[in-house]
Amino acid sequence: MGTVLGVDGIIHLLMSKINAIIVREVRFADMSALAELATQLGYPSSQAEMVPRLEEISGDDDHAVFVAEVEGLVAGWVHVFIYRLIVLDHTAEVGGLVVDAARRGSGVGRALMQQAEAWAREHGCQTLYLRSNVIRTEAHKFYEALGFRRIKSQYAFDKQL
Repeated sequence: MGTVLGVDGIIHLLMSKINAIIVREVRFADMSALAELATQLGYPSSQAEMVPRLEEISGDDDHAVFVAEVEGLVAGWVHVFIYRLIVLDHTAEVGGLVVDAARRGSGVGRALMQQAEAWAREHGCQTLYLRSNVIRTEAHKFYEALGFRRIKSQYAFDKQL
């Protein structure tokens, strides 16, 4: 005999379907959303800038970009890649993770990170590494809740060439 749902159960079931998170590979049609989300993260980007960046890594088996869709709209993205150093075993790194500010806390980030972990395992990685700016304290709590551990603090340097 099937389960009979009350009104609350039916509403919850409908809301679950409405708010379903679909994680898929990025498409070039997503570039505007990716640029907008990168800008929210503090990396101002335009669609015109994002396209060649994605073109450069598309088709490279050492890189993957996934988006999370909610109600047909891109709600977040994650970039994961193989990180090759002579001082580390086969490692993947999260190059970027961003969830739309209106969707934070809804499971989008967790779904994207689960996909990044699955991709890393499929590519033979024993470790998934990520870097997070010291000012992103909420992000740190999120990563620690996912089982990541803080391993070091460091300075980052760059030089314009």
